Amino acid sequence: MRLRYETLLSLRIAHAYHGGVCPDFELVLPAETSRLLRGGRLLAKVLGGVLYVLFEADDDGAPRVSAAGAELRIGLRLVNPYFSNYTEIPAALASGTAVYRNRTAPSQLDAPEASALVGAVFSRAIARPERPVTVTLRDAAGRALRAETVTTENDRPDVSFDLSGVAPGPCSIEEEVAAAPMHTERCYLHPELRAAGVLAIVDIAIHASFYGSAPAFEISFDARRETLSYYLVVSNHTIADFELLTVSDLGSADEGRPEVSFARVPASELTPAELPAALLASGDARLVLFRSQEPVARRLRAMKKIQLRRNGDVLIEHLPQPGADQADANLIIHVSR
Repeated sequence: MRLRYETLLSLRIAHAYHGGVCPDFELVLPAETSRLLRGGRLLAKVLGGVLYVLFEADDDGAPRVSAAGAELRIGLRLVNPYFSNYTEIPAALASGTAVYRNRTAPSQLDAPEASALVGAVFSRAIARPERPVTVTLRDAAGRALRAETVTTENDRPDVSFDLSGVAPGPCSIEEEVAAAPMHTERCYLHPELRAAGVLAIVDIAIHASFYGSAPAFEISFDARRETLSYYLVVSNHTIADFELLTVSDLGSADEGRPEVSFARVPASELTPAELPAALLASGDARLVLFRSQEPVARRLRAMKKIQLRRNGDVLIEHLPQPGADQADANLIIHVSR
């Protein structure tokens, strides 16, 4: 029998810094996802940095086994330690594990939700000072999984939960005290992905419509934008030649991007927000800062033809830009005759 496979869905991680597919993550398929793939006669393949989930189809293109109604979970583990240097970190990542789900529209991922990724046994600090306080752990359907009341007699700063045997997935922790609004926090139960150290979880509910029209899911990250600052440390220049130094962008038209304009800032006008002049220039060396007038997005491929010139002569044709391993956009350029 000839096997035929069709696309059920795809998942692409994109980043503006890379100008396309983001190579900064590796995909972690937990045990229940591997079981789902086997039981649903599905294949998971990564091609060109994109994850494709394929289903085995009959001669008419219909699935031999339908996985509709199941949930496909994928962990995203960060493998690039410099990711935060060039990324606008989403709020969901800044405050917890980002969870991406497709519950509003089946073929699109909702905005990520910040969740505390927890294992089978975990403790959590009680946020409210009032007593008694009842702390309830609920699953995604609102069913109470565990509940505990802390009173002044048995007061303690935290509560512990043992969720051994509970199916993985999103849940919530509620704190309830008399005559006060409910305090709720999101969490996500998954001991395996927590042990794997994932930064985010993609939780896709498989719909029957996927078998006729495969959705292309995408998670995209924006490049970090920051002021581009060139500190010129200039030696062996007369005052007249020093004053003729300029930084200009001549490559914007060629590359189809906005022009970067620079303002000249004398050393005497540097503020505490800039690098200290005394640490950069000493002796007869002079210092001047050329600072971009608008924030500039980081990019893997440096912008071309941002030039250092002196009275029309090109001294440096392509000024450097911060690399992935650089935490800021301050660049020190030494200029000497």
